[in-house]
Amino acid sequence: MRYIRLMNERQCIDKYPWRKIVPRWILGITEIGLSVYFVIRANENLGLFFAAWWAVSLFVLLPLIRCIHCFYYGKRCNTAWGLITGFSFAKGETKFFQSGYGLTFLLWPLRILPFFFGFKDLLGATMEWEFAFNPNGLFGIYVLTLVIHRLYYRKSNCPSCYQKSLCPVYNPQAMVEPVDSDAQSLADNQ
Repeated sequence: MRYIRLMNERQCIDKYPWRKIVPRWILGITEIGLSVYFVIRANENLGLFFAAWWAVSLFVLLPLIRCIHCFYYGKRCNTAWGLITGFSFAKGETKFFQSGYGLTFLLWPLRILPFFFGFKDLLGATMEWEFAFNPNGLFGIYVLTLVIHRLYYRKSNCPSCYQKSLCPVYNPQAMVEPVDSDAQSLADNQ
């Protein structure tokens, strides 16, 4: 809860600077590339479908689930996805920002499948005492990328976001507590 209090004390940013966006892109591209690698390594056809699912998730599902209802719609958010969404989809109402979070289960395979296949490779190498950088070291890099990415945006970007009190990614209590009318009206009026 101390983290949430500190987040609420920081000034919000209307338009994120590129120096905060580019690291997210680098970490995201690394995550996507390694996740596709692990799935393709397990099954080429599944890997191709998985790569296509990443594209659909990034360019259709994510904007429709979150971005169209966000304060940063049409603006440069911490991933610049608000800009992209502004060109592709009609704006929704910010009061429905939390409404799409039940659909995020459609995004779960993007992290579960590569983690499963990477862990399976690591477990197989452990049983045979045959470790190799490819794939075992890459799995370590993948897990490290996930952790660093999450820590980076929670520390660098979330405290400056207008949606922070309403977003369950950054504020786990947002799904169980009623919507804070002050935070909602602030996001609506900006």
